[in-house]
Amino acid sequence: MDYRGSGFWVRDYQAEVWLYLLAQEGADTIPEAPAWLAGARDDWLTQATAGFMGCVSSYMDDHLGTEPDRVALALDLSERVQRRLLTWSPAIPKDLVNSFGTGGEQESFNADLPTGPLLACGRAFISLLRGEFPPGNDGWAH
Repeated sequence: MDYRGSGFWVRDYQAEVWLYLLAQEGADTIPEAPAWLAGARDDWLTQATAGFMGCVSSYMDDHLGTEPDRVALALDLSERVQRRLLTWSPAIPKDLVNSFGTGGEQESFNADLPTGPLLACGRAFISLLRGEFPPGNDGWAH
């Protein structure tokens, strides 16, 4: 995932579940979203569920640019997703996470999905939004 010339690598499932939850959070909390957010939500949902295999992107530069209001809203949604993940800790139940349809498959997960890697993805995503280099960038951030 990239934004403003920096980024980080995560496994597809981390990016897909993160973007799915981000899209859902935007739909649930901002039903009459501005056009840019509606477009971002649609794109994030597509990225999460199409099964792009190695090419999953948030397109943050396209959707947010450097507009402070957009970045602030994306930060708020991201922090809400982090809180939602914490309520599921230590793992999202298998049936629930499979209902998301991530990875382009009906059932991507054969067990409950640990939230730790998703929370790490979220922390890195939030760091990028804040203009910071993702924490713990040992070989997975640029």
